[in-house]
Amino acid sequence: MFSATLNNSTENVSPAPMTTRGRRRQRPLSSDNSMQQPKAKRQRLPLNDQTFANPTAAPETYEVKSTRTSMVELKQDGIEESPISKQELSFRSKKARPSDRFGKGDGSTLLSTNIAFDVRKLPALPDRLKLDATSRQHGSADSSTGYALSLSHTHAIVWPYATHAQSPESFTFTLPYPSKHSTDPLPLGALVPSSAASTEPGLVVVMPTSGKVTYWESIASATTLDFMQQQRNGIEGSITGMFSGETVIQIIHAESAAGFILAFSSGRMAYLSVRDTHGRPKVSTQFLRTSLGPASSGFFGSIRHALSHAANQGDIAAVRSERSTKQGECTVVAVTSKGRLHSWRVHRGGHHDLLTEVDARNAILGALQRVDKINARLPGESMKILDFCFVPRGLDKRHSEMNQLLPSPELEDQQHLLLLVSLSNKQAWRYNLVEVVLSTGVSAENPVDIGMIRPISAYSTAPDARALAKPRLYLPRPNIIAFLVFDHAAVLASIARIPDSPDSQILEDNHLLPASFEDVVDLRTDPTLEIVGSGIEEPNTQGFGAGEGKMPRIRTKNPALILLVRGTGTLRVAITDVERFASEKPPEVTAKTKLEQAVFFGVKEDNPLVFDVQHGLRFSDADYGAAALELSQEILTSTGKQFSSLAARVDTNIKERMQYLEKIMSQMKSLRVNLDRVTKWRLLWNAEKLHVANVIWRKHEDFTHMRPVNSKKSIVAEIVEFIRTEEKSEPNPAKGEVDELRHWFIRDVDRMEIFIAWAYEVIKHNSRANLDQESLTRLIFEAAEIYNSAIRDAFAFRTKNLDLYGLSSERLEHGILANGYTGLPTPWTCHPFIANNVKRQVELSTEWVKQHWTTETESKNVLVKKTRELLPQMTEVYLTVVQELSRSCLASEDPKLAEDGEKYEKIYKQDRHDKVVLLAHTENWEAAITIAENHESLPALAEILIREIDSIRHQLETPGLSPEQIEKLEAKTTAKEEQVRDYFGTYGKDFAFPFYEYLFNTFGVDALLEYEGDKKYKTMYLRTKPELAKVSWINDIIGEEDIEHAADTLVDLGLAREQQVWNKKIELSLGKLARMAESSRPSSKASMSIQDASVNGTIEDAKVEAIDKELAIIGVQDDLYNTQIRPVISVALEGEELSLVQETFALKIPKKYKILSQIFDDALRRLLNHEALDPLTLIDLLTLITLPPETKEHMPDQFFSALRVAYNGLNGAERVQAERLIWRRCFLREDWTHLNNTTLKNDNDIVEILGQTDLFQFYCTLYANQQSGGDKNEYRRLSPSEAAGVYTEHLDRRFENMEKSYREKVLEAMRWEDNNLLKHIEKHRLEQWAKETRKYAEEAVDQQYDETTAAGAALSSPRSGSARKQSKAFEGMNGQNGTHH
Repeated sequence: MFSATLNNSTENVSPAPMTTRGRRRQRPLSSDNSMQQPKAKRQRLPLNDQTFANPTAAPETYEVKSTRTSMVELKQDGIEESPISKQELSFRSKKARPSDRFGKGDGSTLLSTNIAFDVRKLPALPDRLKLDATSRQHGSADSSTGYALSLSHTHAIVWPYATHAQSPESFTFTLPYPSKHSTDPLPLGALVPSSAASTEPGLVVVMPTSGKVTYWESIASATTLDFMQQQRNGIEGSITGMFSGETVIQIIHAESAAGFILAFSSGRMAYLSVRDTHGRPKVSTQFLRTSLGPASSGFFGSIRHALSHAANQGDIAAVRSERSTKQGECTVVAVTSKGRLHSWRVHRGGHHDLLTEVDARNAILGALQRVDKINARLPGESMKILDFCFVPRGLDKRHSEMNQLLPSPELEDQQHLLLLVSLSNKQAWRYNLVEVVLSTGVSAENPVDIGMIRPISAYSTAPDARALAKPRLYLPRPNIIAFLVFDHAAVLASIARIPDSPDSQILEDNHLLPASFEDVVDLRTDPTLEIVGSGIEEPNTQGFGAGEGKMPRIRTKNPALILLVRGTGTLRVAITDVERFASEKPPEVTAKTKLEQAVFFGVKEDNPLVFDVQHGLRFSDADYGAAALELSQEILTSTGKQFSSLAARVDTNIKERMQYLEKIMSQMKSLRVNLDRVTKWRLLWNAEKLHVANVIWRKHEDFTHMRPVNSKKSIVAEIVEFIRTEEKSEPNPAKGEVDELRHWFIRDVDRMEIFIAWAYEVIKHNSRANLDQESLTRLIFEAAEIYNSAIRDAFAFRTKNLDLYGLSSERLEHGILANGYTGLPTPWTCHPFIANNVKRQVELSTEWVKQHWTTETESKNVLVKKTRELLPQMTEVYLTVVQELSRSCLASEDPKLAEDGEKYEKIYKQDRHDKVVLLAHTENWEAAITIAENHESLPALAEILIREIDSIRHQLETPGLSPEQIEKLEAKTTAKEEQVRDYFGTYGKDFAFPFYEYLFNTFGVDALLEYEGDKKYKTMYLRTKPELAKVSWINDIIGEEDIEHAADTLVDLGLAREQQVWNKKIELSLGKLARMAESSRPSSKASMSIQDASVNGTIEDAKVEAIDKELAIIGVQDDLYNTQIRPVISVALEGEELSLVQETFALKIPKKYKILSQIFDDALRRLLNHEALDPLTLIDLLTLITLPPETKEHMPDQFFSALRVAYNGLNGAERVQAERLIWRRCFLREDWTHLNNTTLKNDNDIVEILGQTDLFQFYCTLYANQQSGGDKNEYRRLSPSEAAGVYTEHLDRRFENMEKSYREKVLEAMRWEDNNLLKHIEKHRLEQWAKETRKYAEEAVDQQYDETTAAGAALSSPRSGSARKQSKAFEGMNGQNGTHH
């Protein structure tokens, strides 16, 4: 900030060469030289000639030099004048009136603001100080005069700090006795209030080590001497009586006493007067009577006594004066660092009276430790008083009641003070404000009255011992806010009274101020930046003024702190509304206010303030997180006083807001705030929206540029217009907000998901409004651009900025989270509105391109071509959006959202195939392949490749192709086929199976079998597809030459999957044949060992046996169909076959048990359809069917056939149950009530009746089969009691998965059958009749075998018993047993 700048005045041997600034008569320095003044006219000529001859040599800076040789010129001990140009940077302008010069200017720069105060950099700064930011210097600001003072070892600079000009009218004084060493204390100085004869203040400068004093009565008159005058322009003198090694450490203005008070390092104090008794300038000093310093004024040895005395009492911390109501008097108070307080009444001329001397250390320390726990933990010996100030008097009652201080003392002998006290240890410093009232005649036990104690919690940094200025304390009127100034920070602390409450009363009784406003203004960590001076500006209240009866030059409504900052300039910390601190809702320092300051002002690189120092104002991570979210939302919507509703360049406005959002995160990192995961993602999503807004705005600019002159309204403007009123903020025309589009981008970016979703709606509305094709094409293209660029750039921004937002550990795929959605809200990029409308836009754009694009016309319709080129990217965006939406919903704890997640997941899986394949319709082959791979849609990848190869082959069939074109297409086909083979190797069956699936479904079996690009996966595919077993065994023989597997395939197909009986019979037969052929090949036998051959033979025998059993069952079904069903349907009308068969073969069953009829009808229908019946169904059919007598003898016995089916198709318990069912139904075919009644019947009649029964035929067939040995199965003969009880509790496996009601009906029918059987057993002697029937059946078979043998005929199973021929009396009873009727 402060540097030495010289002007163009030349240096003569005369004592005072200078540049003047006006025709002002200089006051005589003394009566001795008053007669030597030249005439006024002769004075004006040199001034005017020089001024108008060379205007550039008259800047608004004036340099006053001494006649004696300057130490600067000797360059002793490293102190030298900076080699800076003496030419000032501004021309001299008309002298400003005092009222203009000190008004608050608009040229100030706002550095920070919050609800309580503003920090501004004032524009006025001398050029000399601007150019030197490293020299040692200090100073002060005096609002009473309106001037600031800066002192270095060689110069004093005075300037009006509050003026508007950047290079203000300033005065540079070359010190006549500069410091000898660079390590010497800096000169001390003070501005002297202006006299009645001048509007400008004077200046007094004291050299601390030498005691030399220079006084300028007026900074203005010091520059008005004639060039020829050989007088000094400052009154010089020295302090008499200084000890060796003693230095001046402070100088303060003694107010109405018309002098200054000097404090010395020895503890002594002196009164400095710059006028004699006649009011003429004269330097004189007089030491005050005090016990602070030694009484002796000797030279040698006295300094030891002085230093030891000061060590016991403590150095003088501060000296302050208070103007008295009496003319020519003031009160001076000195405080030592160890707590001694001294006060005097000083009169004009240096006369003084000692009012009191007290040691208040113990009283102050006790009060500090009593009211504050932190103070109590710190060592008492560390207590230091750093500074103090007088509490201003004379406030009105209203303002007096606003603070926590004691009432102002009525007597002037009582001094009302506010002390800045510190306690410390090696780790921490604790600052406190302590109110004391110093009175005369107090006791040693109660030396002072202690009032308010105000601990400072916002600042705990130790003061820098090497600082150029000591800590300062200010309490400006109206005594509500206190300013604490340190070398790199300023603290604002409220001492306002809070509204009365029980808690506040307790705190007040204990002299402890309740928690109230505190904040800190920090400087950046920079060696050049340091607060080297300060001052305050007070409101204009009654009884306040600088100088006797004069009002201050700087007039403010609220208190302000002025800081002189080296390396920057003058800062004003101005309270916004001081009375608000005493209101019911005082200003409060919150995480949000601190964050706002850092965000909006921390982004400025030239800002000397820093906002990441927390001090004691530590907020929780949750507080910072909530503040960051709230501030982020305000940035998106441009709400708050930092933002305007007008932006000449929207892109610039958005970029600035983007910087603010980035600053939020950098500030969080600087403060080491650990934000929760949800907050981080919300902040990132907000940044994405703002980034996308910038992208869309640039697209809008491009669209507008591309559009014709008469159609400049792009889809972006259309969308904003179409968005519903409740989904956007409306501009206020009364405030000049008439541009709806710009207003949306300034205020409504937080609703970006609504904006993007509306793009498709705009097209839909315009298409319904019959918009012309060209305009609609343009809208479709622009919408595609919006969807593609906005969401794609959002994903890219997200990926790029994960680390900035503390999410570097998150794993992204294609810009979205791969997992970890639990606990997160739905990302804005996958809002259901966006997902739905992007899908619709993809479909619409594809259809539009299909209708209006061909390779021949693409050059004519550029927008359609561009839309086609955007389709792949838009498809990728859509799939990613739906995938993100499904993942987010699936992770939700809300059941409704989880259900939606499953729905979206299905949509994603479907559309990652359908929408990618849709790209083939617009010939975006390569892009479709890439997207299919990205989203792992291998079925889509396979389909696209097949379709592309097919498309190329169709092009080859185009007539008129040149050889070059044919060669190119063939090469392309070869490349694509090679690409397919590569994918076979890369993805294996995951790609191969969908490839063959599409190839088979689209081009048929021939294409599948003839494809030569692969054998391994084709065979694998066919073998894993049971429904393609018929193709698989062909491939096994033709492609693989694997007859064995072909046989296995056929057998497996016939045994397990074939539904058509004819096909099943052929497949089993071919499989058996192939197996036999393979096993008989010499090569296969030779390659096996004896053990392998034995094992394989056993396996083969088992497989052949299974085939034989299945063929036996098929044979039974064929016999039934060919011998019984075919003759009937051969005479039936078309479409009447089933009804005729049911009528012919149905068994009469009561309606109550019609479920049996349904089982029978279902089996009969399947038989007519040539389906291969399962064993249980075929058994039901054989045991429930009624065979007509004319066809019955054409097939083996139906119950024996059923038994064969059970033995060939069933095993274990299942076969036993089936056997029991067969026997039960066979027993129930006869009316045993009638048979059991043998009354009036002879033996032959009874035997004949038994021979007509189905049971008799069943026994005959079983016995004949046994005797012939043609069947290896040993069929059991069950008695009626053994057959009883089957399927009355549990049904067979066919009914396991059927409805309970259906199963109950079947069980009821089974129980009905069983009850009838039990009735016949109990009441009609069925057990005995069964034995008799079996005996006679076996006899009949034996008799027939004997007759056949005797006749030499071939042995064959009898079709009917001999008893049947004996009588036809009961033939009509066949099939009617009293149960089934």
